[in-house]
Amino acid sequence: MPLLVLGFFALQLDRSNISNALTSTIVEDLKITRNDINSGNQLQSAGIVIFEIPSNILLQRVGAPIWITFQAIAWGMIALFQAFITNKGSYYATRFLLGMFEAGYIPGSMFVLAIFYKRDELAIRTAVFYVGNYFAAGTGSLIAAGILKLAGKNGLGGWQWLFISNSLHSILRCCLMVVVDGTFTVLVGFLFLFLLPHGPLKTTGLVPIKFLDAFSNNDRQILHKRVILDDPQKEVLLSNLNAKQILAALTDYRLWGHFAINVLALTPKGGLALYSPTIIKALGFNTTAANALSSVSSYGVIVLSLLLAWGSDRTKQRGLFSIIAVSYSTIFAGVQYALTGSKDKWAKYAVFTLLNSGNAISQGINDAWLSSNCRTPQHRSIGLALAVMGSNVGGLTGGQLFRTDDAPSYNRAFLSVLCLYSATLVMIALQMFTYWRSNKKIIAHEGDGTTESHLDREGNVWKYEL
Repeated sequence: MPLLVLGFFALQLDRSNISNALTSTIVEDLKITRNDINSGNQLQSAGIVIFEIPSNILLQRVGAPIWITFQAIAWGMIALFQAFITNKGSYYATRFLLGMFEAGYIPGSMFVLAIFYKRDELAIRTAVFYVGNYFAAGTGSLIAAGILKLAGKNGLGGWQWLFISNSLHSILRCCLMVVVDGTFTVLVGFLFLFLLPHGPLKTTGLVPIKFLDAFSNNDRQILHKRVILDDPQKEVLLSNLNAKQILAALTDYRLWGHFAINVLALTPKGGLALYSPTIIKALGFNTTAANALSSVSSYGVIVLSLLLAWGSDRTKQRGLFSIIAVSYSTIFAGVQYALTGSKDKWAKYAVFTLLNSGNAISQGINDAWLSSNCRTPQHRSIGLALAVMGSNVGGLTGGQLFRTDDAPSYNRAFLSVLCLYSATLVMIALQMFTYWRSNKKIIAHEGDGTTESHLDREGNVWKYEL
């Protein structure tokens, strides 16, 4: 868990720093517009969407430790060299490459979680995994608040200092630089080499060093058997995905339901995450204050997501807690839209922070919901890839919610956010109905031999979680 969270922290730090760079001089230095920034972020999301399934196929072919480690080092190097982009073309190229090499890390990591944890443990573990994302968003803003003050040093803009941390004399000037962006991610990748385990039965890293392995042979058997007792299908050996398995997963309408939930729920996040510091700055705060203030909601997301995930695991209710999460966001989206004409900057900031504190907290529960309801490793691998593709399709479209001609109040954008969250509630209800109907069919055929694939180790009928 700590390794995967650390990797997600590095990924989100590299992905989200562009929102902080927007409050610096990146637009003027690259001679581009804010709409070009949106397009670059869309290219990044497009890279993730395009390579999500191919990345998961490679993960199954070469193994999670090899592929995830390679990814972290590759995207870390690209993030580092963003500091040297000089125009729109190089900005677009680096954002697309960043997305291409980040593709697969999230579903790959959640696939690893499913190997180590039981179904009723997945929601809270997935939420903890996403803490790396939320914590990076908050910490990145705090780091940016200090880093951007270096604008002009050594002829570099503040946004360039935000992207780079490989110079020793610069590190001495600002100790925060040892933990930002490209270099940090590369270091995380090398850490994976020694510590990221293959699975419950092989807990050493790619470079096997015995004293770094915390588990005995007996421990490994326990790690493996507790998961198999919960879901015997996890005993199926991981194999290369073939065309038939991919097609079977892609034609499972239940997986597309989770895809749709993430598209709708994550579209608002695509815009809010990118423009949060800019929106706060437009309320009348300076650059440093705007970046610092934008971090508050990220810590709110951590608290809310962990509480809801804990409740979901305790009750084994996935859809219900997804509805609770999205209902929170819907309420504050409505209040935010009502306040677009207000002049009280602190009231608007408070509501905006509460809205952002519920930003996409249903994502972790939805992903765990999907993972718990998949019966084979191959189905789970493609399913998780689809769910994360849905998140990035949402991010891709969400980047266009906040347009220049709608600034600074963004009336149309916040109305769109409200409508999207409302549509998400409908989609979650439909997904719950879909699983309920599937369970009814399984129970109706109990005892006639057609439910054999839905039996657990004790011979009881295995049903989909609602």
